[in-house]
Amino acid sequence: MQYVLCFPLSAKDPYVLAQLRNVSLSFPDKKVLEHVSLTVYPGDRISLVGENGAGKTSHFRILIGKLKPDSGEVSLARGVRIGYLEQDFAGVAEDPKRTTMDAALEPFGRLIELQRDIERLSLELGEAGEDTPEVLAELGEAQHRFEVSGGYEFRARTESTLAGLGLPGPLWGRRVAELSAGQRVRLALARLLLGDHDLVLFDEPTNHLDVPAREWLENHLATMNAAYVVASHDRRFLDAVSSKVAHLDRGGLAVYLGDYTAFRQQLERAEEEGWRKYEKSQKQAKKLQRQAQDYQRWSDASEKKKRGAADKGFVSHKAAKLMKRSSSARRRMEEAAENARTEKPFEKSAVKIEFGSAKGRSLLRAEDLVVGYSEEPLTGEISLEISAGDRVAVLGPNGSGKTAFLLTVLGEVPPLGGEVRLARSAKVGYFDQDNRSVPPDDTALEVVLRTGRDEALVRTVMGRMGVRRETVNKKAVRLSSGERAKVILAAIILGDNNLLVLDEPTNHLDIESQDVLLEALADFPGGILFVSHDRYFVEQLATETLTLGLT
Repeated sequence: MQYVLCFPLSAKDPYVLAQLRNVSLSFPDKKVLEHVSLTVYPGDRISLVGENGAGKTSHFRILIGKLKPDSGEVSLARGVRIGYLEQDFAGVAEDPKRTTMDAALEPFGRLIELQRDIERLSLELGEAGEDTPEVLAELGEAQHRFEVSGGYEFRARTESTLAGLGLPGPLWGRRVAELSAGQRVRLALARLLLGDHDLVLFDEPTNHLDVPAREWLENHLATMNAAYVVASHDRRFLDAVSSKVAHLDRGGLAVYLGDYTAFRQQLERAEEEGWRKYEKSQKQAKKLQRQAQDYQRWSDASEKKKRGAADKGFVSHKAAKLMKRSSSARRRMEEAAENARTEKPFEKSAVKIEFGSAKGRSLLRAEDLVVGYSEEPLTGEISLEISAGDRVAVLGPNGSGKTAFLLTVLGEVPPLGGEVRLARSAKVGYFDQDNRSVPPDDTALEVVLRTGRDEALVRTVMGRMGVRRETVNKKAVRLSSGERAKVILAAIILGDNNLLVLDEPTNHLDIESQDVLLEALADFPGGILFVSHDRYFVEQLATETLTLGLT
């Protein structure tokens, strides 16, 4: 996608691709950006991070001209080519006849047309014989342009990109209309990577990618010539692809050098320094306040002495002078005490959830279990046991049967072989990646209050999970998929469960919400069986892993 409205940059900074200067943006219910500035240079690898709703997508939409800021300047280098992958949007127009390969090859439309010209000229040359110097010259020029433009590599590049992103050969001839939503997003990502851009904006490119596809994308971005800005909630991915981090927080933006881990370390050090300054300022302010109080006492004592004096004005005059100096000094001390105060660093509400005891209980047992649909097995034989305290991560590429395994454990899909048993004492909390388990007519708050927990705790947990204040009273049917996911997870965390079955719980969570979820699950006394493609989440939570493979 190319930006239509282009603003020439100042001649004093000719190497800038795009720039936001003091940009502010508000929606009816909140301020999103306040005096934000960001500059993108050729070769930049920038991660744009922040909580959901912090303004990451708004940043992208401002850069491509789809959203107009309230104030500030947006500048683009003249003729800059910007590619944009929208979050969860395939960007592939409907065409009942177009195949996956047809759509993937569209960035090479001019090369394909040139290839047809070469075929036509070759045919003309063969029919006319050797006495056609003009056709021969035209053919030679076309072949040269085709070669230097990558004409002999673009089909192989396309096939490699599709396969790397999890769209293998059997899907290439399938019509785009028949692809799943996840496959369409991967197709849109492939088309974007195959295009010719100076700057690429990626909004959640890892959605719908399994671990092999994420690793392929990391390696591809390392070789890409275009600059890019990427928003993602996958820490390992951000570490692999970032050399700068732009952090959106409460309307402001700050840029840090290094990858995501380096950014978090810098942020923690800044927060620690902020608390040190705050505590020091508090001590200084208290000291100055005490001095001001001392001057007040001296002033009061002088006034009392003045009123009781009997020396016909001498003591009264001396007391008045001391009172005046005391009053002036007290005002200076009070002003100094106020100036010494440093704003208290922002601190999120702590969440403490009291879980019941579930230690030592065997909750789930599978023996020689074979999973699949319609007599077609997706797995080999699986045997495992989950007790309280176990955290089992189910891993494997897309299509290896991970969701089918969870549904079989829950009794929603019959096993093709072996058996699986849930203990009678098992109380299962289930998170499905399609977020279908929310009563449509309940509000978000009502869904979580069904757990029977105190409303203050419910609101605190929902807030920490990123459910905005204006969202809690929305009907579930009006919630976005991300909002529904957070509501369901809040209900699962607070529910009376001793076995959690979670299918891609981090899909719609920002990193801050993932940390809250990890903190809650770390204290959960029961067992957890979960599917995730987020490597950091797996590393932090899993006590063991079960890896499934295609059969």
